[in-house]
Amino acid sequence: MLAPNYTCQTLTRSQPEPPCLPPKQINNLLHRRHLLTTTAFTISFNFNFSLKNPMPVSEPVAGASGLFIMPPPRLINRYYLVRSGESEFESKGVINTNPVTKTSVDNGLSDRGKKQSVRAAFDLKEMGACDNNCWIWPAITQRAYETAEIIASVNSITRSYIVPEYSFLDARGLGAYEGKTLESVSEVLFFTSALLLSII
Repeated sequence: MLAPNYTCQTLTRSQPEPPCLPPKQINNLLHRRHLLTTTAFTISFNFNFSLKNPMPVSEPVAGASGLFIMPPPRLINRYYLVRSGESEFESKGVINTNPVTKTSVDNGLSDRGKKQSVRAAFDLKEMGACDNNCWIWPAITQRAYETAEIIASVNSITRSYIVPEYSFLDARGLGAYEGKTLESVSEVLFFTSALLLSII
């Protein structure tokens, strides 16, 4: 915004350029992009040059001295997602998602859940999941931790490689349906489906 009593004047080509700017042809010879490219090439050449070997050889990624190499090397981690075995509450057909009862012994594996966990542990062993050592991240629910311990014992993994995950693996809470039978969840699915169909 201009203050009153001031007018905006436009510069025309007839006015001479200020003496502090270099002539335009010199400005075209040197661009910042070329300067940065040349500098980056010189620096990377100096980092890769070895006195023992006169030919410049790239170092492994771990010793790259902060240089970013594209494309990045392929990751070698493998992840296996395993659901915990059936809990005592699930065997009775009761919904139990209250966070207060996560670590309760009553929320542990049922007999069927223990068999499921042993079967999953042997399947993981057959796949070679823990051949070169592995980490196990269970939820902190009793059933998930018991499943992790079974998998660890079958695959000869010590307890120090079991790392509990405190919140991101929790089951979704069902609120008002807490303590009710699993059959009542079908009510939720029925009404939710009907609601979605009415919106569409």
